[in-house]
Amino acid sequence: MNWQAVYRNFGDEALAALGSGGLLRRAVKDVEAGKVAWDEPPGETGGAVRADGQRVAVDGRGPAFARCDCPAPEVCKHILAAALWLRAGPAAGQDDATPAAPAEPAAAAPDVLAEVLALDPDALCKAAGRAAVRKAAGLLPQAGDAELTVQGAALLVRLPGLGLDARYIAGAGFAGMLSEAAASSRAALHLLAIAAVRRAHGRSLPWPGDAADAAAAAAPAAGLSPDERRLLAQARALVVELSESGWSHVSDMAAPQLRALATSARVESLPQLAGLLRSLAGTAELLARRDYGADEVQALRLAARIAALAHALDHASPSAPALARLRGARQRSFGEGATLSLLPLGAHWWEQRGGARGLSAAFWDLDGGRIVQAVSARRDGADPGFSRAGAWELTPLWPGAASPSGLGGTVLRLDAPRLSDDGRLALGGATRAHAEGPLSRDDVRWRAAGYRNWAVLGEAVRGGAGLLGEPIETVLLRPAAWDAPRLDEIRQQLCWTLLDEGGARLLLRLPYEPWKAERLANLETWAASGQPIEAVLARLDRSGGASLLEPFALAVAHGGTVRAVSLDFERGPARPTLAARLGRLFGGRSAPAPREPQPVHLKALAALLDLLERKGMTGHLQHRDGAAALAELRRTLLAVGLDDIAAAIQRYLDAPGAAAALALFHLAQTAADLDTAFLQG
Repeated sequence: MNWQAVYRNFGDEALAALGSGGLLRRAVKDVEAGKVAWDEPPGETGGAVRADGQRVAVDGRGPAFARCDCPAPEVCKHILAAALWLRAGPAAGQDDATPAAPAEPAAAAPDVLAEVLALDPDALCKAAGRAAVRKAAGLLPQAGDAELTVQGAALLVRLPGLGLDARYIAGAGFAGMLSEAAASSRAALHLLAIAAVRRAHGRSLPWPGDAADAAAAAAPAAGLSPDERRLLAQARALVVELSESGWSHVSDMAAPQLRALATSARVESLPQLAGLLRSLAGTAELLARRDYGADEVQALRLAARIAALAHALDHASPSAPALARLRGARQRSFGEGATLSLLPLGAHWWEQRGGARGLSAAFWDLDGGRIVQAVSARRDGADPGFSRAGAWELTPLWPGAASPSGLGGTVLRLDAPRLSDDGRLALGGATRAHAEGPLSRDDVRWRAAGYRNWAVLGEAVRGGAGLLGEPIETVLLRPAAWDAPRLDEIRQQLCWTLLDEGGARLLLRLPYEPWKAERLANLETWAASGQPIEAVLARLDRSGGASLLEPFALAVAHGGTVRAVSLDFERGPARPTLAARLGRLFGGRSAPAPREPQPVHLKALAALLDLLERKGMTGHLQHRDGAAALAELRRTLLAVGLDDIAAAIQRYLDAPGAAAALALFHLAQTAADLDTAFLQG
């Protein structure tokens, strides 16, 4: 086999993993447009290709080792175009871009799995290096059972316990493996992938050195390693660079760069940073393609949190207990045979201003003790057959399950669930559902679920602020009593007060919008029905400045069992009055945004965040526009005692820049997240 033959083993999936889907599409267009040809005749071990005017040096190690003279830091469209062209088998000396017939007859696809299992363990460990061996040995126990997929001449290795993927390409060897990891982490990840493949086939990889060393590597070191500090610096630099450009102007290279750092953060035992980077990569990808779900503000918030987390990790004392919390906990692993027992809590319909719409179904994880959600959604104009009624009544979330309308009264067991770091359940796939019957009100798992004391709820909300907490978005409330809902016509919302066992009051508010009309009416009727309400499911919304708890589902007692009620779809026994008045008031129009009587400090924080959001979207974080407004906000914040945020504003005014702006944004966001104005005492 000549050196060019290895390129035939790189399918489109492998090339997209090497660069990105967008780069690959542009590379395909260059090949089709005749922009690729030999730059110089190939020799015995390599050659050079001219791709869209750039010179790409290639050899038998594959496209991962190709070198282009363009300024792109790693894999570019020219390298991918050269790989596509070589994959088709161009002849030596060919000047045009029409590939000739392959120099060798087409052969049967190689047995890539057999090739991986035949690799020499000693040679692998030597090629990876001592540091990579220690990392791989330490990560293997958390990797979970490897999911192996043969894609032509490539083997895709998924490690579900760590959320990592790697590809082995037949003929390219260990050095030619592909993954999204940054260069500094690839050797460890690739060795880990091969070790997981061997383990799946009953062949352990004999780690060199004392076995105790490998076991010690299973836990991250007390302090940060040089590799971890380099990764933190790269993460800070990248989010600052992207914020300087403006989140409304993100290029399609941002997402692959962020995903590469996220993969490396997993390898370096920094799972919290990895999760944030991967979330930002998803947001950046949506922004780059102008998707319906694109959200520049969410990108700025994530960027600010990443920069703050990287700074905190870099400056944490090695002996500080907070360092382990800053690193974060690894995601819950679901290997083969794993199951989840879920109590449905209800579903709610939602619509976005951009036209996207969907149905979110919430469940209580009876063994994990937390809320998880599954979402079925469509973007603006997509799938005209996808409707509110159809999503609720006709479409099962998983094979074996009823549609959401039929899930309210039974526990659901999920086999082979796929659960993300943020509690999102994936639909479809290999997951199968089984109905296990109703849940008793006296079940100990249900009795321990949710918040029964509003002071504890307030502590949890405040504890979720900052880097050491887990932000709370949805809460399960267990009220001892409740008042009748009341209509606030001035602010166009329905207000409902829940009382805990000590008589403390908690205010829930449901603003009027046309697509929420049924929710308002049904909330009123169920609250007035006299039926025992076991729990209320509410969303914590901070988009309007002060925190707002908005109810969207109930759990009611039904013959000694628990039954979920979805307020968007299920009518109560009483006749609505207040919600109907709201509907008549606005005649199907959304109510104007309510003007909440906010404390001075919350008004100032909301104004500060709004100003930074506008600058962050347009790429003006490093400019002095808005200086007068910032100076006025600084004086206000000093007057109300928020000295740290006022000092951060002054630092930004003295030296405007994206890094200082991200730090200021994170401080202001954390202060706003500490607000629990819905607690009425």
